[in-house]
Parts: sequence; C-alpha cells; structure tokens
Amino acid sequence: MFPGVGDAGQTGEYATDEEEEMSPMFPSGEMAIEVFELAENEDTLSPVEMDPEKLVHKFKELQCLEQEKARWRAEKAQLEQSVEENKERMEKLEGYWMEAQNLCQAVDEHLKETQAQYQTLERKYSKAKRLIKEYQQK
Repeated sequence: MFPGVGDAGQTGEYATDEEEEMSPMFPSGEMAIEVFELAENEDTLSPVEMDPEKLVHKFKELQCLEQEKARWRAEKAQLEQSVEENKERMEKLEGYWMEAQNLCQAVDEHLKETQAQYQTLERKYSKAKRLIKEYQQK
C-alpha cells in the first residue's frame, strides 16, 4: 500500500487492501514510480516509511514549534500593548511639557513686568531721596 492512495476518507488510518483494489486510478507500477519521484523530489519520507521513534520525535518537534509560535505571538501582543502604552504616556508627557513651557513663559513675562516696576520704583525712590536731600540743604 502507498500513502495518499485510497485513504482520502480515512481519519488518520491507512486504507485497507480492499480499498486499494477498488480504486483503479493508477496501476500499481505507475504509482510506485510516482511515489518514488515525489519522495525524491521533496526529500521527505512518508509516515509509513519512517521509524515510529522518528515520528514521535517529529511530532514533539512540531509541538515545540507550535508552543514557540504561540509564545512569540503572545510576546508580540505584549510588545504591541507596551508600545501603545508608551505612546500614550509619551503623549501625556508632551502635554505636561507644553503646559510647563506655557507656565514658564507666563512666569517669565510676570518677572519682566515685576523687574520693570522695580526699576521704575527704584528711579522714583532715588529721585525722592535726592529731592529730600535738596530740600534739607535749603
């Protein structure tokens, strides 16, 4: 019996000899050549030709690969979520930065106004002092 022939309706089991006889698709000689060419071209062995231990090993490898794939997907989702959270945090910090800049600008303007008022008062005080001195000397 050859893999892939007569087992289309089976669930993981191979077709019996009776099913092969009922399937007149290819004479057995042509099928042997086709299967041989397929195995040679794809450089793989069919499950029938493999040692059961090798099959178990391959199955375990596939399970490990699936677990690794699931782990990578979970990690990818976690990283995407982390990126999104960092993006939101960055936008929030940018907002705080803009508020801080606006506040600094307002404080700077207030400081300039206060300095200008101080200089005006300083001049008036100096003038008043000078006038008092002049008045006292008269």
